[in-house]
Amino acid sequence: MANDVIQNAIRKKIEELSNEPNSIIVLKGIPVSYVDASIGKIDLSKAVEDKMGYFMSVYKGRKVISYEEFLLIADFVVSQYRTVFVLSNNVYMEQFPVEECFTSEVRKGLIKHFEESEEAETDETYLGNIEEYVSIFVGLKEYNGYLLGAYNKIPALDSNKIVDVNLFDYQTGETNVVNDSSEDFIDLVEESDYIDFVKLLFAEPDEIYLRTANYTGDINKLRDHIALLSFYWKDYSDIYYVQVQTVSGQYQHRDEYNEILEKYWGYSSYRNLPIYDMTKLEQGQKDVVQVSQESIIANLVEQVESCGAGKDFRDMFVTAPTGAGKSVMFQVPAIYLAEKYNLLTIVISPLIGLMNDQVKNLELKNYKYAKTINSDISPIIKEDIISKVGEGKYHILYISPETLLGRSDVEQLIGDRTIGMICVDEAHIVTTWGKQFRPDYWYLGDHIRKLRKQQIKNKGRSFVVATFTATAIYHGLEDMYTETINSLHMLNPITYLGYVKRNDINIVIEKNKKTKGTRTEYELDKFEQVEKILKRAIITNKKTLIYFPTVALIDRCYEYLRNKREIDQVAVYYGTLSKDDKQENYEKFYAKEKLVMLATKAFGMGIDINDIEIVAHFAPTGNVCDYVQEIGRAARKEDLQGEAIYNYNPKDFKHINRLHGLSTIQPYQLIKVLEKINELYQRSLRKGKRKDLTKKRNAMLLDAENFSYIFGSPISDEDNNINKVKTALLLIQKDFENKVGFSPINVRPIPMFSVGFFEITPNIQAKIVKKYPSAIEEIESSKHICRVLLSVIWSKDYKTLSFPKFKYMLYSKNQDLELATKYPMTSALCVNIHFVDDYASIYRNIWDVLKGFVLKKVQSSEHTAVNEMMQALVDGCNMSKYKAQTICEVVLASMDSYRKNFAKSTSPIAQEKTTIEGKTKYQFNVAVNSYFQWVETGFRKVINETKDEQLYLINDSGNRTKEYGVILGILEALGVLTFEMLGGANSQLYIYINQIQAIKNILNAPYRYNNRLLDTVGERHLISVKMLTYLYEGNFTSDEIWNVIEDYFLGIIPEKVKSDCRKEKPDMLFD
Repeated sequence: MANDVIQNAIRKKIEELSNEPNSIIVLKGIPVSYVDASIGKIDLSKAVEDKMGYFMSVYKGRKVISYEEFLLIADFVVSQYRTVFVLSNNVYMEQFPVEECFTSEVRKGLIKHFEESEEAETDETYLGNIEEYVSIFVGLKEYNGYLLGAYNKIPALDSNKIVDVNLFDYQTGETNVVNDSSEDFIDLVEESDYIDFVKLLFAEPDEIYLRTANYTGDINKLRDHIALLSFYWKDYSDIYYVQVQTVSGQYQHRDEYNEILEKYWGYSSYRNLPIYDMTKLEQGQKDVVQVSQESIIANLVEQVESCGAGKDFRDMFVTAPTGAGKSVMFQVPAIYLAEKYNLLTIVISPLIGLMNDQVKNLELKNYKYAKTINSDISPIIKEDIISKVGEGKYHILYISPETLLGRSDVEQLIGDRTIGMICVDEAHIVTTWGKQFRPDYWYLGDHIRKLRKQQIKNKGRSFVVATFTATAIYHGLEDMYTETINSLHMLNPITYLGYVKRNDINIVIEKNKKTKGTRTEYELDKFEQVEKILKRAIITNKKTLIYFPTVALIDRCYEYLRNKREIDQVAVYYGTLSKDDKQENYEKFYAKEKLVMLATKAFGMGIDINDIEIVAHFAPTGNVCDYVQEIGRAARKEDLQGEAIYNYNPKDFKHINRLHGLSTIQPYQLIKVLEKINELYQRSLRKGKRKDLTKKRNAMLLDAENFSYIFGSPISDEDNNINKVKTALLLIQKDFENKVGFSPINVRPIPMFSVGFFEITPNIQAKIVKKYPSAIEEIESSKHICRVLLSVIWSKDYKTLSFPKFKYMLYSKNQDLELATKYPMTSALCVNIHFVDDYASIYRNIWDVLKGFVLKKVQSSEHTAVNEMMQALVDGCNMSKYKAQTICEVVLASMDSYRKNFAKSTSPIAQEKTTIEGKTKYQFNVAVNSYFQWVETGFRKVINETKDEQLYLINDSGNRTKEYGVILGILEALGVLTFEMLGGANSQLYIYINQIQAIKNILNAPYRYNNRLLDTVGERHLISVKMLTYLYEGNFTSDEIWNVIEDYFLGIIPEKVKSDCRKEKPDMLFD
């Protein structure tokens, strides 16, 4: 029998170890009953109540104890025995089945303690006095009816009396591979799934089928353990690996897909894409098959329909080179699902420019039901979009991860709409920018999982997650494919891995050759090379894009070209450029009014300009993925041949090395973060939490600013420091989860402020100061505006409520909240306002032209299009088309807002009419005069009430705050001012302490702490530099470079690159 394998191995090891005098055997992952049935059921409560007495009972009559018993009485055991053998059942990895050695109350408390909770800071669930039991585990959970956990490491384990012994000697058995057609396979995603597989193996099935493609832990360790099981259980069960599903070109055609394509894109049929055959790829063969875009579209629609029918469904992962039409592959399904089922598609996109570009392109195709919400959008238009999404008038919503995470409830964004799918565009950022720059990408997967649960609860159906990117490394050390799937919690995704090589782009690497004795000046030499590229572009009339690693280099290069009077054909583009300048420069480059664009990598992902012929690099801007993304901007139009040029200089890497150094979190900073967590936790216990035996005892709601000093530096900004705080906490949590499946801390950002602004009369202020001395400060005397530390008041008297609930009741003046009735206060907004130079004349010039144009149309009763209004502003105010268009859109949206909210009129100020060609025209009526007067009065009020660039708005019963918001939005669009509305200050972090001892262990020996994820960030940067150096110094032809790039994206790193990496990091592993 299969159980005999275990029993025989235990018997053999026990016999070997029992001969040692004055020794005891600790069983880890082995039930005590397997060794000595006479011991009976273990009750750990006796050990907790009297450790000395319990140890004495063990010392007198037992040769074996369980690992749980040992962790509770370890100090006694280590002091009294000469040798302590820890016999570990090494068929398990980091997690073990846990013996049922607890009372039912303790068991329930432990499960609840380690269970993730949405609002643990107010969770009154009674846990009981389980502190001693908690100290045994890093994490514990109930899984398929049994307990499994990862054990805590205690100081006693460092004793030289401890001898670790494995139950099985390391051996490897054979496992065969079969195709994905097997019906009953075990999908090993987490270590708990592996333990389920081990339990199944003990039942002696003839065959077991395993799929490991989606495994989130250490895949090599998993395979080693499966190989060990295959060897020892070979006489009882055959173990098979299930191969990744082969890409199929078969699909269910629907006429509607072609009708949508023809209607909006003007094409009658879909393109074929070269896709790797996944089965062959797993066998090391790079076979390519042709798959129609329609196949991917049909698959995506069918998975969404399966969600609606309550059937099993799969997510989707698609990579395709730039220019392959990725957008079509999720936009067509989005349109189809909206038209047929009124489903909403949310597209998560990393860059504002990318979102604006995609929406604009859909509008140009006459699809008007896609919108974006981002920081470039006026608050007026933002509210209008949110309202119309909820009403079912818009069906595709582009947002950033920060926007999604910034709403505690998705209904705030989409109303009562049902999500059909969430598409993550440029998905490679989930595992690249996320670890270094954009921590919210790391939180994205957890948030999407939460949204799925909410929608299943509220709507009875889930939604599909689909990812699209041009660059994702498949397997190998930098396995972005698996990491993305794991990070986003994707469900068994259908994978289309696009062909990497671009035969229409010729890569030319030129080395900087200077004759001996010739002057060399790095920056000047590089600028001269840019000048040559510029002259070549002008002579050949080829649109040329030149990438720079930093804004400062662009500025200096532009100044160099200006001094040479060579900037007539040059535009610039980078993230911090004003949105008007960015758009104007983009459009001039798009229209070929400017032939050459100097840009950072902000001009990249999703930028849809298909006639760029040359992409050059001043220096590398990032990693290999960035390089391939950037050169992929060339030759996106069919039959166009592109060129990727780079004048290589070994000194060029100093720029990305410096950027990496500035962005990287240091190991000592992680230790400092853990010190701060421990300090804050101990402080919370001293304040009275120690006697609290509910779940909220271990929950902390903290300002992120508590940690920001750890990352502060003279050249860093506050937002960047807060991002680093989030990233550091995630590095700690995710590293633990990767190692043992559990973390001693759970972290979640809270989209809410801990400091609020309120209008409070002086006598009420005095009363609040008496009750909460440090919680209030008057910051504006004329309106008695106060800065209130809400977290201080909440933590003192209102912790029976969740912090969000407390804030809601306070702001809504709920009479059930004593604070609201006893200390009346009215919430306020602090608006930071910056007026531009000559703001009054700018306002008057633009307003007079706009007002004059509209009033003429009123007199003539003519219909007018937005582009006519826009042209009037361009001609009358000498401004760019983009800025004029923004002004027109904001003004038209604000007219409707004015009518609905402030004028209380039922008839529209601007009547819409759609022409036969599908264009919208407007007819203004005489009520527009009252709108113009309202804006002019509002402008005067804003000027008069703003003091020291701050304006305080009190949320009274009227619409004053909303009214000022609309007025400010109009003035910002006109270019008169910029503003930021703050409802409060200090962003919040929720931290739940699962296991404080694990943190203390690190703090007691910080030199031992190794965060593998942090190491990986550094290793990947090193690989990228060495890989790019290999490409640039290898004297390769273009075809050879593309071959190396293809291998790299399939997880194959050249031996020379490995060797060069090991010279700097000898212990670096590539398997």
